[in-house]
Amino acid sequence: MATGGNMRNIIATLFILAFITAAARAEDSSPVYGDIPDYGEKYLSPDFVKVHGERVYVTARTGDELIILKGDKIERRIKLNGHPSGVAVSKDGKYAFVTIAHPDGKLLKIETATGKTVSSAEAGHMPRAVALSPDSKTVYVANQFENKVRSYEASNLKKIAEGKVLRDAFSIAPSPDGKKLFVVNQLPEAKGGLYEENIAAAVSVLDATTLAAAAKIDLPNGSINAQDIAVSPDGAFAYCTHVVARFNVPTTQVERGWINTNAVSVIDAKKNELIATVLLDDMELGAANPYGIALAGNGKYLVVAHAGTHEISVIDRKKLDGRVAETFSKSDDKAATFEAVCNDLSFLSGIRKRVKLDGFGPRHLSAFGDNFAYVGLYYSDVLNKVDLESLSVKKVPLGGNENLNEIRLGDLYFHDASLCFQKWLSCVTCHTEVRSDALNWDLLNDGMGNPKQSKSMLFAHFTPPSMITAVRDNAKIAVRKGIQYIQFTRRPEKDSVAIDKYLSSLRPVRSPHLVGGKMSEAAERGELIFEIAKCSHCHSGNYYTDMKRHDVGSGLDEYKGFAFDTPTLCEVWRTAPYLYDGRARTIFDMFKKYNAGDKHGITSDLNDDELKDLEAYILTL
Repeated sequence: MATGGNMRNIIATLFILAFITAAARAEDSSPVYGDIPDYGEKYLSPDFVKVHGERVYVTARTGDELIILKGDKIERRIKLNGHPSGVAVSKDGKYAFVTIAHPDGKLLKIETATGKTVSSAEAGHMPRAVALSPDSKTVYVANQFENKVRSYEASNLKKIAEGKVLRDAFSIAPSPDGKKLFVVNQLPEAKGGLYEENIAAAVSVLDATTLAAAAKIDLPNGSINAQDIAVSPDGAFAYCTHVVARFNVPTTQVERGWINTNAVSVIDAKKNELIATVLLDDMELGAANPYGIALAGNGKYLVVAHAGTHEISVIDRKKLDGRVAETFSKSDDKAATFEAVCNDLSFLSGIRKRVKLDGFGPRHLSAFGDNFAYVGLYYSDVLNKVDLESLSVKKVPLGGNENLNEIRLGDLYFHDASLCFQKWLSCVTCHTEVRSDALNWDLLNDGMGNPKQSKSMLFAHFTPPSMITAVRDNAKIAVRKGIQYIQFTRRPEKDSVAIDKYLSSLRPVRSPHLVGGKMSEAAERGELIFEIAKCSHCHSGNYYTDMKRHDVGSGLDEYKGFAFDTPTLCEVWRTAPYLYDGRARTIFDMFKKYNAGDKHGITSDLNDDELKDLEAYILTL
């Protein structure tokens, strides 16, 4: 460590560098929603769909519009200043509440008859979803990366309360009596440690008035990509879509859900307890990437959108609930029965129908009348209206662009399970939102029995080599090997090129740890420590990596003394846990517990406050 006058000179110089860096950040005009690329031409990307009376409200995520239809015809297009990330409609139909996804997020109250925004409110960092209380008096907003839910008075958008949830708040469903909020957390909490028995996403239950935590409902081990939740009209059950990743086995095959299965979990909404998790796949045909879920026909049907296989499942809800109840009533070992049901690829046999849609990328859906559902087809820029009795599908145009250019096509392919043998998974299954699923996977590319964290795809094509152990020279090779050895197929080279183009178009989301786009005082101190501790020797340049391999003393067992690839620190705030095996729950833990010998930065002389300052800076990148 430098001392005396030399230290003062270093600090003075670094203060100047920090000032220059802060000014450069202020000038940064790059996109702020990293999983939305610049396609080079306009697409709508219908995402959220909400039916109210005889009208259908659709958010165009990349088209920056709220589209209102009546009788399957467009009645009004409302231009929005940003990417809409959720929509709710008041009980009387007079107002739509729309969230705008941005680090400085907004909640808009829009008069549906005129399209005029009558009021707006600050909605925190990257608001992800919006819901209304049953009486339409309170608006709820989930903030994905702040792990928060906020509530507002619907009349004037005045903030009422704020509550904490677990990780990546992704969807909200109020109970019909207005007393509870069920909040889906997309990814597992970063627990750290080497031998965690249960790593899974969860559902948070909040008091709808105070937003105080009431319960945590853990989903089965390996549950990731929890996307949506719906509560039955009688308030008895909640249903949540998610993936069940079989991450504790080597990826030797994909058949019969060996690597991945796709599920709906059934929750007792009165007791806040998980009852059962049922698989949506068939024995030899996956139902990849379950996304939106809705109850139709006054609860008669449970309808699930499969974003990866471009279809919906229509489930007889009464028979589902009856089958679950009967199965568990006959069991003396509830835990064993739960496990058996969670692995039963035939459980929905005879009570579920799969309906192929006319288009690609269904995400959210909403019920219309007793027997219809509207589904947004993200990549086809259309809606589908599905008759849940006859299972017929009608394409509803939105005035979008159905011609996919190369980047848009690569985006589709990354999310498309049709590339996978038997359609069990897509690239986004393990690279959640094109980042990481927080799980360790044994991919067999450097031997067997050494699972490692999945990596973010952000800047992968600009920071070779690829994979944690640098077994691929670059991301282009990794894309092709992933299709071959994880999806167990071969595709034309042009498909991989399109994926390359898409991944190369990604940009980072501004960190939620910045305050108004600026670093806190702690982060500013941490920036100096980052230099003094020599972190920048390896984490250098625009991507905070020298693209070289280094032994930082983190290797265990066969990796003792191993030189790992230096990862980018861009968006590192988003990809906990840390180290190649997810051993460190936080950046602080990584330095405090797992940096013996100062190989991973000179941090042994730093006290806890200084380590927290260093962490605060790194989490702004």
